[in-house]
Amino acid sequence: MKKSLLSPPDPFGLSPLVLLLPVIGRVGGLSPLTSSLFARFERVQGLKEELSAEPDRAAFRRLAVEESMLKEVLDWLAVRPEESR
Repeated sequence: MKKSLLSPPDPFGLSPLVLLLPVIGRVGGLSPLTSSLFARFERVQGLKEELSAEPDRAAFRRLAVEESMLKEVLDWLAVRPEESR
């Protein structure tokens, strides 16, 4: 059965990353993902450096926001991105 166009959107469509986050106070649930999150953090930093000279400010801004989000999650997990370099 097809979904009606007037029905509300699925929760995943609204905020997919929020569904992955643990309940407040249970950050330990993200521990198995630490290496993947850190690898993505480093990749985003590299992409941001590449785009710093480009005129596409929207892409640069999206990467800056993602970098900030990843840094916050890594701080929750007590992985300090600045200390690893």
